[in-house]
Order: sequence, then C-alpha cells, then structure tokens
Amino acid sequence: MELKQGVKPLGITTEIILAVLIASEVYKSFEVDFVVTSITDGKHSQQHSLHYSGNAFDIRIKNIPDKKMIDEIFLEIRRRLTNDYQVVLEPTHIHIEYQPAF
Repeated sequence: MELKQGVKPLGITTEIILAVLIASEVYKSFEVDFVVTSITDGKHSQQHSLHYSGNAFDIRIKNIPDKKMIDEIFLEIRRRLTNDYQVVLEPTHIHIEYQPAF
C-alpha cells in the first residue's frame, strides 16, 4: 500500500480506513500496486465532497494493465463492501465513499 505524495489522511474516518484495507486486499489479489491518490486533500468536483470530511478516498488505476482487469477490480471491491459505500469507477481512478442510507 502506498500514499501518493501530498495525500492528506487527516480526519479520515474508521469506516474509510476499513474500506482502504478491503480495497488494498483486492488489489493485492490481482497483484497490482495499491496507491491512494486522494483522501482529504485536493480539489473535488463537488463543494460538499465527502473527501473533505474524511469519508472518501481515491485509488490509482493507471497502473492496471488493461480495462478488463480494472473492471474486475472495481466489481470485486464493490462486492466486498456493504451498501453503505458508494464505489464509482471514474476515468482516472476508483472513488470510494462512505455514505450510509439511514
């Protein structure tokens, strides 16, 4: 597991720590390096992004050899997390956020 230079984990929630560990295990099972590219740092498309509250993170996909493997990793992460997590395949990364439906 690796953090991209400049990634800020300040204020990350326990729910996101758990999701990071699960996603890391999925990457490991596919023998691909796991790199977190954003947590509470950076600028995000939404003003009220869950990144800012420590309830979201992004994972690098440019190091994954092909689209089929990216899709398989994405689906496996989604399968392993509960419905309280949103897992979104973006063009440049996998975005995971914790947003339970009460």
